[in-house]
Amino acid sequence: MVDSSVTRSTYNEIAELAQVSKATVSRVFNGDPRVHPDRVSAVMKAAKKIGYRPNRAAIALSTGRTGLIAVVIDDDITALSDPFWGMVTSGVSRVLMENNMQTLLMVAPLDDDDGAVAHYLDSNEVDGAIFAQVHKEGLVRKLVNKGVPVVVIGTPSAESHDVHYVDTNNVAGGFIGTNHLFKIGCKTIATITGDIEASAGAHRLKGYEQAHKENGVKVNKNLIAYGNYSYESAKILMLRLLAGNPDIDGVFAANDVMALAAINAIEERGKRVPDDIAVVGFDDTMLSQASRPSLTTVKQDIPGLGAAAAESMLQLINGQQPDSRILSTELIIRESA
Repeated sequence: MVDSSVTRSTYNEIAELAQVSKATVSRVFNGDPRVHPDRVSAVMKAAKKIGYRPNRAAIALSTGRTGLIAVVIDDDITALSDPFWGMVTSGVSRVLMENNMQTLLMVAPLDDDDGAVAHYLDSNEVDGAIFAQVHKEGLVRKLVNKGVPVVVIGTPSAESHDVHYVDTNNVAGGFIGTNHLFKIGCKTIATITGDIEASAGAHRLKGYEQAHKENGVKVNKNLIAYGNYSYESAKILMLRLLAGNPDIDGVFAANDVMALAAINAIEERGKRVPDDIAVVGFDDTMLSQASRPSLTTVKQDIPGLGAAAAESMLQLINGQQPDSRILSTELIIRESA
């Protein structure tokens, strides 16, 4: 049995550090949704500082909450080879941990709205779900209609206008990456897309097309290779592009992993980057800085994307209605273009 005097003393210490009342500390540890998120964060930081950990099981029993938020990646397990997912999940986890909550990572193709993932998310095992990639919106719509807090990383379709989301401005990112290639003198610019069944891939392709229009160049469909963000697929696609279009002098790849695969394929064919073919990626992961040549890329705030999704989720489970957010991109110029 826990000594109540110890609890009182601990709560007093936390309240003093967090500059809140002891009653507020108690409400935070009891999961009261009416406590302002800033105060929740202050209390949790103070508790961490003194090494106090509230009993999660007791909180769950008293509040009906689990303290778990699912992060669902609609893909197979090979997707985790892309550093993007670790970075976005770290952003989610940081915010949740500051608020005494944890991340449950789920990676599976969501082809079935009534499959195992759907049943788990709809069985009160988690307090909400952050969908980090969505191909089909059936499960998202099903959960939203049942009152499960849901946030999507990516822009939902027009039919899902009531779904809360955060996203990167992928159209702008695709535009600035491709436009940079035009600015440095490239005439024949190919692209290796991401998964265009999800919004990020489709929007980056749209930005590539807009840059062509801006520069008065007609899009050549033969220069568009439809990828899936993986290194293996991108290398094969780049080799095909080179075989069919020997005059290519620029490549915009929809992520850094595929950009590095493109560079490898280009060099295998005896061409130099950037002297013969300039290459631009997307993400600005550590890979872009460590590669040789270092990679010119479109930077998105990947941990910030995850953090924004987590902040929106906290607002939802506390009865608030968060605004959807679009994060900006910027071009990082290095050696490859």
